[in-house]
Amino acid sequence: MSLTRKGNVSLDEFRRAVHNAVSQEPFAARFAGLSASGDRRGMVEMLVEMPCVAGLKLGDLYEGKNDAQAARLYERSLGTATESGDERAEELKTSNILTRALFAAGASGRVFLDAICERARRSYSLRAYASCLRDCDCMLALPASLYDDSAENVKYLVQRRKECLQLERECTRKLEAASFKKRGGRQRPSSNTSYSSSSSFRSSSSSALPTIDGKPHVCFTSCPDSVELRFDEARGRHLVAARDIRPGTVLIVDRPFSFSTDAPALGRNCLHCHATLKLEDSVRIPCRDCQTVAFCAEACRKEAWEKYHRYECSVFDYFFENSSNSERQRTSYLLLAYRTTVMQALSLRDGAATTCVLNPDFLRYHASGDAGDHDVSRECADSGSKRTYSPLDYRTVFQLETHCADVEANVNLVRAAEAIFLAKCLTSVLSKLDVVCARETFVSLAAAMLHHLQAIVCNAYEIVENVHDEATRVWEPRNVGAAIYTTVSLVNHGCYPNVVRHSYPNGAVVVRALRFIGKGCELLDCYGPHFLSESKLNRRELLWKKYRFLCGCDACKQNWKCPPAEITSYKCTACAESTGVLIAGARATSHRCAKCEKIIDLRRIEKQLRKSIQKRLCAIAKMYQGNYRDALPLLFEHADLVNKHLAEPNIEGIKTEQCIVQCYNSLGSISM
Repeated sequence: MSLTRKGNVSLDEFRRAVHNAVSQEPFAARFAGLSASGDRRGMVEMLVEMPCVAGLKLGDLYEGKNDAQAARLYERSLGTATESGDERAEELKTSNILTRALFAAGASGRVFLDAICERARRSYSLRAYASCLRDCDCMLALPASLYDDSAENVKYLVQRRKECLQLERECTRKLEAASFKKRGGRQRPSSNTSYSSSSSFRSSSSSALPTIDGKPHVCFTSCPDSVELRFDEARGRHLVAARDIRPGTVLIVDRPFSFSTDAPALGRNCLHCHATLKLEDSVRIPCRDCQTVAFCAEACRKEAWEKYHRYECSVFDYFFENSSNSERQRTSYLLLAYRTTVMQALSLRDGAATTCVLNPDFLRYHASGDAGDHDVSRECADSGSKRTYSPLDYRTVFQLETHCADVEANVNLVRAAEAIFLAKCLTSVLSKLDVVCARETFVSLAAAMLHHLQAIVCNAYEIVENVHDEATRVWEPRNVGAAIYTTVSLVNHGCYPNVVRHSYPNGAVVVRALRFIGKGCELLDCYGPHFLSESKLNRRELLWKKYRFLCGCDACKQNWKCPPAEITSYKCTACAESTGVLIAGARATSHRCAKCEKIIDLRRIEKQLRKSIQKRLCAIAKMYQGNYRDALPLLFEHADLVNKHLAEPNIEGIKTEQCIVQCYNSLGSISM
């Protein structure tokens, strides 16, 4: 199969061509040997020599600007008449048309200037002052160099800028007055207060990012000193409690090294910070080169362009084209591998706007390609090491488990083909920036892509936003994208997890204790299969196929039933062993623990439990009314008593934990 058609080859076609070529002997046996030895660079070099790979030339593939379409939409917005009598509904309809015009218009044309000014005016008339400020910010950030072809065009830009400056002053004054009134007039804001920063916009629709509880860890920048890293052959690197940890404790606040956006979220979330674009005070700011992605503010558009989007914009559709609904979710991981490479391999030269260089240190990381050459797990887990472990340090990404030599050869073949395709995309973009990639450089970039694809399968996490169901009053998580969190990746799996993750704006993730974690106990996250929803056999099969380990958590070792029994037993508060006495079937008023011989007052505990259950019910009533913060203390009190007196697993503890998760769902990233 010939793949020399520039710009017309899809990833699916390329994968099939590579598979067909390698399936023939002696290539199949040779590739299988490279796969079994974990030789990434060898796998890439073998494929690069094949005609179907060497002849692949990729051109641009993205939805560019269409000024004619933009002009038609803009004229349509001006002709929108108020027919329904609902002036606000008509204004919103017109704003939507203007948004479509903005996305179709080139930033250097007059239609873009007209549309963004008109949308800002409409937002102002709707008293959506924050939205108006975002549009003004976008207009004022346009450089005059975009309009240097004639003095008339520059003059037109200046006129539009003056209009936006006036709107910006009016919006700032309105917001200052509203803030002053809200505080009851006790303290007037200073005259230099700015309401135009993107950070203030984003914080208006989401809770502030929590901080870790306790003293920061000396080595782990994302953790408190209540956790520590350990290593053993069975579990590898893992985190344990350095002291007793109470439920609700913030144990990790991790920043993503890199992130991506799922195809369904491209139109409803900011490409950079993933803030929802569905809330009333939000706007959609377009990319200046394509119509596909959106931003919540000019600051996000600029930062995304400088860090990664300039290297993906012209080839963006390769990541999502011709994918079925089930596969579109996975293609976000292709974009994640691509960005992980871009964000470390490339940098701007001396701050120049258009000139970039390859990072030689990054290329050296992937010069060998041997999966076993860089095993530093023991070194990093050495308790005597004082080396800082930062989620933004590429070394922590490079150290993530890949299972390169453990997976089947056909799996590595698919990933190697994808890695080469991604490297072809990148070199196509770099060629326009006058960056020449020799064969050795290309192989290193492809080996890096392969390394990241393998690590992502085992270590990537979802970025989610929570959507409130008005009928059920439940916050349901919805996927937005994926990210690499190198600190969170140190937390192993448990089929009954004792920590819970929540996404916050800018891709941050917060990990909290879901219930009491005793000193020396391991922190356990859930990688997917939970004992409440999957049998032991199914859980172990799923975990082995994806992560290559046989789960040995308590739920698996003790073969907890799915679902668990409605009635559980008391446990001894001295030795934490189950007494075997069922809470609904106890006839005696006391019981002697068979292990430590402590006398347990069953009647007193039963009375405390009945009283404490009322706290959970009261908390649920507060949650139903939207008072999630007020519900949390009651849930924590009840969780403490349940943990102290009831053996695991127990329905009362599970119900309480589900309520706690719901409360935290409401405090993280949310959407409509």
